[in-house]
Amino acid sequence: MKKALSIILACIMVMTLVACGSGSGNTEVKAQDLVMGTGSSGGTYFALGGAMANAINNKLADKKISITAQASGASVENCNLIQAGEMDLGMAMNNVAANAVAGTGAFSSPCDNVYAIGVVYNEVYQIVANAKTGAKTVEDLKGLKIAVGPAGSGTVGLSERVFAAAGMDINKDIQPQSDSFGDAATKMQDGHIDAACNVLAVPASSIIEMTTSMDLAYINISDEILATIQKEAPYFTRKIIPAGTYPGQTEDIYTITCKAALYCRKDLDEETVYQITKAFYESGDEIAAAHATGKEVQLEGCLDGITTPIHPGAAKYFKEKGIDVPNN
Repeated sequence: MKKALSIILACIMVMTLVACGSGSGNTEVKAQDLVMGTGSSGGTYFALGGAMANAINNKLADKKISITAQASGASVENCNLIQAGEMDLGMAMNNVAANAVAGTGAFSSPCDNVYAIGVVYNEVYQIVANAKTGAKTVEDLKGLKIAVGPAGSGTVGLSERVFAAAGMDINKDIQPQSDSFGDAATKMQDGHIDAACNVLAVPASSIIEMTTSMDLAYINISDEILATIQKEAPYFTRKIIPAGTYPGQTEDIYTITCKAALYCRKDLDEETVYQITKAFYESGDEIAAAHATGKEVQLEGCLDGITTPIHPGAAKYFKEKGIDVPNN
């Protein structure tokens, strides 16, 4: 009798444990639909951001984390929208993000809700002009009608810095236009503008598009301009675009570069950002298959040039990979 009672009690306990386990197993993971700011059409951010979102979503489908890539004004606007809580993630130039956190430059107050995930690729500043202008240097662009970058982008801020370093006022010495990279390419070909400033990966599709119907002059950034810029912004460095990179480009282009990085809201939970960081840096090949710049998505140098606070979720992943995480 006692033995039978023991067996019955044991069965009841097993059934109870199974029921409890089954109940916890049925608890659904809450779906997260996040928005990532990219850039304007015709720019690297726009196309690359879509490829990044797709790759991350493929890896995180079982965790119910979904990212939608959204067109925007790029760096400045992305930082502002993240700060306001209207965007969850966004791409930005590292110098723009540094200004955002400090509340300088295009930002009237510090953006304390903007945290870094890591480097995406090398940004390259590229000025092209209609070859008929005869321009070769920044100083030669005086008086011309120039697309200085989409409104709300880091390109505008960098253009202001470059022209100022050349002793020019962007609002007085040239005729500035705020066009997207795609629109600037069209206007160049139609003869409505004389030159265009771009912060894009190399080679840039919008620049290649221009070469299909016109001859371009590739503008060099002198050592003197670079040295002036580096006094206040040392994260800008020399970049040489080899001859032959673009159709009709017979000489090397001497320009400057910084980093494009992925940022997020400070208040995104640690596990979510950890999973996004892991998925992103482990999807380089998939991203590269959709956009050539994806080949630059790699752990080596993933925190180079990042001077803003790094999200704890991203830091957790990097530490697992043996990467030193600075205490920004």
